[in-house]
Amino acid sequence: MVSLLIKIIVFLFALGGMIFLHELGHFIAARWAKIEVEEFGFGLPPRAFGFWRKKGYFVLNGERVEIPVNFDLKLDWTFLQQKFVSISADKVEDKLILCSLKYTDTQQTSSENPRNAQEISVNRDGKPAAPDGNMVSKTLSFGKEQGAIQMEGRFSEIHSGTLFSINWLPFGGFIRPKGENDPTIPGGLASANPWKRLVVLVAGPLMNLLTAVIVFSVLVGLEGIPVPGSVKIGSVAENSPAQQADIQAGDILLAVNGESITDIQPAIDIIKSNLDKPVELLIERNGEKITITATPLSSRKKEEGALGIGLTYPTRAATFTEITAGGVMITGVQAATLLYIPVAIVQGVIAPEDARVVGFKGIFDMFNIAVEEDVSTRQEAAAAPAGAPAPEPTNLTLSLIGLLSISLGVMNLLPIPALDGGRILFTLPEILFHRRIPPERENMVNGIAMLMLIALLLFVNVMDFINPVQIPVP
Repeated sequence: MVSLLIKIIVFLFALGGMIFLHELGHFIAARWAKIEVEEFGFGLPPRAFGFWRKKGYFVLNGERVEIPVNFDLKLDWTFLQQKFVSISADKVEDKLILCSLKYTDTQQTSSENPRNAQEISVNRDGKPAAPDGNMVSKTLSFGKEQGAIQMEGRFSEIHSGTLFSINWLPFGGFIRPKGENDPTIPGGLASANPWKRLVVLVAGPLMNLLTAVIVFSVLVGLEGIPVPGSVKIGSVAENSPAQQADIQAGDILLAVNGESITDIQPAIDIIKSNLDKPVELLIERNGEKITITATPLSSRKKEEGALGIGLTYPTRAATFTEITAGGVMITGVQAATLLYIPVAIVQGVIAPEDARVVGFKGIFDMFNIAVEEDVSTRQEAAAAPAGAPAPEPTNLTLSLIGLLSISLGVMNLLPIPALDGGRILFTLPEILFHRRIPPERENMVNGIAMLMLIALLLFVNVMDFINPVQIPVP
């Protein structure tokens, strides 16, 4: 048995890694498009700490002042655009280099609370004002050194450089592009050329699909190329009907109840149609044909399988070309299958309950079974005596990561407002007709859609507890 802690760690790393790679795609594309990114976070807010910041610059009173790398990481430049600030700087090789920065932050307080002795009231220009029981201010200072040159005023431009941060919730990451929803901010996402916005938006889902290609290429390299026309028993569960009947990993399944078997699904169908009845299996083992009788049990859990066998195909080693082409082909087929699901439901090919959306608990349940199976098959293979048949280690966890990467990539490309695909949809009129949809309307639609998606996410996760996802095993 694998400990629950290990399963949780694998789940968090896998799901968080997929989300992080998605955001990394956006970040790389934004850097390519010269769109400023104010923050690239590991994990989700609240922020634990910032650990590194690129150098940047700002313009104050017509003078460009360079911001050194890692200048006081506690300073949040986002809120300084309208602030009256005082700075000190040094001149180095005809460049002004920021040394310190100070500004006054004004806050609303209750008149019943006594004002802190260090707090003074200020007006909108940052100058001392008449006492007001409801307004207090704090002067905040940043930087460790005082420069020779003193300046004060309001910024006309701020280009702070990207802050790289660690956040408390370990679910992937995020990027905060400058001016994401405001086209009036120069250097931001919303003000960028529509083609550049399109590239940035597409890059996240494409990174997930590229991840899936790599994952499935690795799987093809590990497992080889299936040889069609025969079915192999890849694993046998402990204390299962298959083990009690002396079915062994590595056996080739030739027939079930006299019906020739050349594919996996027909074998599963025959077994499931004979629950609690003895079935006759024709097995080939070490070149010898053996007939074995076993009884698939309806009392076993769905995820355990009625017989407790894992079916696969005999394989051969794959070439490099087959490995690469296999990764691309599997990713393409799985993506197309995902898009076909709504059509299949309408056509009655798939029952709606078999195509349900799962949330975090459902995904964790899948990882729970995948990790358990991967570890147990490796332990059984390691414990098998030399020369004796041993189960081939499964790679269900890696396969699940590939499938979820495809789901994340494809779902984000769908034209649903608030997702990447919906935002891509809003860029098309500007590209095709040179007319931009008013940003305030786009922001309103995306905001409403985001609330609806959050509600749907809550519903799906609640349903995962009320009606847990069923994960069938042969």
